[in-house]
Amino acid sequence: MSRQWVRTFSLVGFLLGALAPARAVELEKVAGHTVEIREKDFEKVLVVDGRELHTNQIVFLDDVYAFGDTVALVGTSSGGGNACDGAPFVLSFPGRGAPRIDGPIDSCVSVSWAVEGAGLVFSTVSVPGRETERWQWTAERGIAPLASVAFQADAASGWANLRERTFTHPSEAFGNGEIAASLKMVLGSDFEHFQTLMTGVGSGEFKGDDFVGTACRPHACLDEAGLIFLSSGERRAYAAWKPDGGKIAVFPAPVKDWPEKARAELREWAKQWP
Repeated sequence: MSRQWVRTFSLVGFLLGALAPARAVELEKVAGHTVEIREKDFEKVLVVDGRELHTNQIVFLDDVYAFGDTVALVGTSSGGGNACDGAPFVLSFPGRGAPRIDGPIDSCVSVSWAVEGAGLVFSTVSVPGRETERWQWTAERGIAPLASVAFQADAASGWANLRERTFTHPSEAFGNGEIAASLKMVLGSDFEHFQTLMTGVGSGEFKGDDFVGTACRPHACLDEAGLIFLSSGERRAYAAWKPDGGKIAVFPAPVKDWPEKARAELREWAKQWP
């Protein structure tokens, strides 16, 4: 199978995903097999050589790879809605034997994949406070779990990178080595819990040279939430945490030692809990 065929088929697979909601689309023969995505009872059905192999609200094919005499298509399956991201599966065509399907991978968060050696490695997004889950697909074994990888901040990044103004969510601060270290210093034993909290529903913005970000526990924003203020000039981090059932705690304490701009952001944020 030529490299050009791989690229062309990848594009066809992408178009299939775009067109599938409107009608069933049949691909060219893949390794001598016919692949279709049909509509049935308001769902999408992956059909290979007339056999229904997988059904869900959304099913489409993303990319194609060749490993020895096996052709592998990576697809995405979703139940619809925004509760979970789509999960990948692998449809493979061995040189001998019937087509096989592995997955979808059991994960609710976004999963990416890359070729590694004689197979594919799937990984969840690297998020502060959460381990990266990993799986390996090979033609021989199908999908098997790999050891998770703990999140680590980028040791090469620091306060100077704040001037790039790339942060849009407070969780991104925990990926910066120097800033994460500053937050850990002021939060102490509460750092791990607070870091996980700040990956929840939230947003952030730059106000002048400083960054202000807030986040809360999903579906319980008034129960538990947090705020960070990153002072670019001082190169210091300030944090506030509203624990479930408790009063707002500030780090470092007391709040009178915070710069006025940080105290103003804290007062505005705290109005949610009169």
